[in-house]
Amino acid sequence: MDGEELPQVTPSLLRRADDLCRRRLAHELRGGKRHANRSSDMRFAVSNRIEADARLAQSTPGAPEPRAFVEPEELPPEQRALYRAAARGYLAEFGASPARVVDLGWRTPLAALGVELVATIGIAAELDGGERELRKLIVGGRRGGRPMSDAVDERVALLRTEQWAPDNLRIVTVDVIEHRSSVTTPEVEPARAEAHEWMSARVATLLELASDARPRAGADCQGCAFVSGCSAHSG
Repeated sequence: MDGEELPQVTPSLLRRADDLCRRRLAHELRGGKRHANRSSDMRFAVSNRIEADARLAQSTPGAPEPRAFVEPEELPPEQRALYRAAARGYLAEFGASPARVVDLGWRTPLAALGVELVATIGIAAELDGGERELRKLIVGGRRGGRPMSDAVDERVALLRTEQWAPDNLRIVTVDVIEHRSSVTTPEVEPARAEAHEWMSARVATLLELASDARPRAGADCQGCAFVSGCSAHSG
């Protein structure tokens, strides 16, 4: 890691750090998968494409333009079918909502904490009345009673939208396949203050845990991008 890069904090690390292998935590926090060998992972191909096309569909003010949703021919048939269903679900939910989508990027430096918050928080839409709406898309798969959104998601959203939505924010979480949705309208000022306080404490914990970078063989090894050179797997 060169001196220009801040440690990166993700929602996954915020949730899992206490139980994560310390060596893996240290690598992911201080450089993360920017420096690891990436394998081909198609799990997010459809959700990434739907979100990208939804951004294009409302890059100028107005209702979303259906022509922006172009079926990705490079994907296998079952994923193309999923894409078509997801596009229909998005337009059913937001097709009558005039807005302009803006790009908030992937990263927000938290200068006071010396880290960078890295998260895809959804589609940032500016509505005609000046309201700020964050659209978080789920492409099916939330089974077993898993919530569509949780407190970590909301705190991360509040922190990453602080400059864009200082006064009002509505968070709409939509499963575009199962046609389920939830809407949260936090009281921005107290909720954001609580998010800052929580993040400060949580980052301190992450940095402390990462300072003990001893490996621990276990479930974390599956899918770990940093197995190569790990002493827990030597010999």
